[in-house]
Parts: sequence; structure tokens; C-alpha cells
Amino acid sequence: MKISILGATGSIGAPTAFYIAISGLADELLMVGGRRQNVLEHHATDIGEAAATTGCKVSHGDYEDLADSNIIINAAGAHMPLHLERSMRVENQARFTSDITAKIKKVSPNAVVITAINPIDTTNYAAFLSGGFDRKQLIGYSINDTIRFRQSLAGELKENVSKVECIVIGEHGPTQVPLFSSVKIDGKTTSLTEDMKKRIRAGMWGTIKIYESLDAGRTSGWTCAVGLTTLVRAMVEDSDAVFPCSVVLNGEYGLQDISMGVPVKLGKNGVKEVLEYELTSDEQEGLKNTAATLQSDAAIVRETLKVW
Repeated sequence: MKISILGATGSIGAPTAFYIAISGLADELLMVGGRRQNVLEHHATDIGEAAATTGCKVSHGDYEDLADSNIIINAAGAHMPLHLERSMRVENQARFTSDITAKIKKVSPNAVVITAINPIDTTNYAAFLSGGFDRKQLIGYSINDTIRFRQSLAGELKENVSKVECIVIGEHGPTQVPLFSSVKIDGKTTSLTEDMKKRIRAGMWGTIKIYESLDAGRTSGWTCAVGLTTLVRAMVEDSDAVFPCSVVLNGEYGLQDISMGVPVKLGKNGVKEVLEYELTSDEQEGLKNTAATLQSDAAIVRETLKVW
């Protein structure tokens, strides 16, 4: 099993490389960086020593070394000002991703590609439009939303997070839709008041506000590392496990030509199945709202890449 990580010197790529290497999921882990080649080599050497007893061979290289990768995690983003207008952020990242995806397709056309750089949904959609991959080979990482939903729920109900089940669908962003109809505690359906739901929604954004206030120039790298490794494990073990992921839709939930967070069943070749949950009336309204946002962004991607 060969797993490769692009953007491997960054705050998502480096922790993910470490976590995958020590997990024993890969026979070979390739780290591909950007301009800081000395940092890339340093990380690869250090992680290689840390993972020596797992049997995972850690190396560093460039895009041509992606050949024969089973899974590629793309954590490489375009360099943009922090407060750049949303449409420009979508456009710049789409163009950057288009170049990367073409390189991946050339040397490793059968790989499953996990997008782990914001904006997740439009970046995954850009990869689909530009790379010639089957949509089920392309996965946008959006589990963090569900992790925060579980944490906020557990805090409100004073339960252990491990006992809480729930899921978030829609945009990996402000219009995301937490499915309160999916909430279970210890496997049992749980009802919540509107006041509780309001506090839970507010709590979901608490971590984001902390990151923004700290202005550390980093993102939730360690959380992403754990989540990405969980996705990789599901594929390596061909487990059929269900996770929220952003995937290109083709009629599911009545939508198409966008990438959006939905529950999917994962296996060794990527997405096995998109699961369509029954939604309440307010969740359906939330879905319409998030879909409208993503459709607008998708139009920007198509215009940028000259694909109609």
C-alpha cells in the first residue's frame, strides 16, 4: 500500500504524514512538499525514524514519484491573502488544483485522491472537472464539521463524545447542515429542544473562533490528521464504514454538478455508495440553502476552468 501526501510540510500534511506512518497502514509513505525542500527532507527523515518499527518506508520526492500510489492526500493549497474575497479564493484554488490534478492523473490514474485543502467542496469539484477521474475516486475531507457537532452535542447533553452519533451534510463552511434527526446516544434516538439545537449550533463554531482569535497561521492540523487517517484506514481495510465526505453528486439528494458533504460508504477504491438519509422539513430547507451556495461556487469553478 503506497500512500502519498502533497503539501507534506504544511500544518495538515505533516501531522497527517506522521499519523499514517505510525499507524501501520502504509508500506510506503511518500511526502511531496513545495518550496521548502529542506523542511520536507527533515520531516521525512524524522517521521521515517519514528515509524521505523511499523515497517513503513518514508520517503520524499516530487510529482513524478506519485506513480503507483493507492491513495493520494492533497493538502497543497494556493498561497492567498487571509481575507481574500470568497469568489477569488474559489477561483485561485480551482486553477491551482487543476494543475496538480493533471499531474496526478498522468502518473497515478488509479489512485483515490482525498482533497484536504479549503475550500474543500469547490476544490474537490475542480479536481473532478480537470483530472478525468471517476467521481468515486475523489473525496473531499469534511469530517471536522461532524467532529465539532459531536463535541457540542456531548457538551450540551453532558455525555461522553464516544457515545454520540450524528452527522453534518452540505458545505464545509457556514451553510453546513447538522442533521439533528441523525442524533443517537448509545445507539438510541434522542430528541432535542429548539433551544438546545441553538446552543449546539453555536458551540460548533467555538473552535473556529478560537483559531481565528489566535491568528497563529495554522489550521486544525492534528484533528485533520486523525480524521484523514480514519478515512485511509476504512479504504485500506475495505471496511464499508460510513463517513461524511464531500463528493461530486449525480442525482443524489436531487443535486448534480456540485461537490457536497454527504454520508458515504468507503472501500478500497474510494466511494462505494452515497447514502441518502431521510431529512426533516427544516433539514431539507437547510439543504436547499447550502446547495444554492455550492452551485454558485461551482459556476465560478466551471468559468475558471472553461468547462461547461
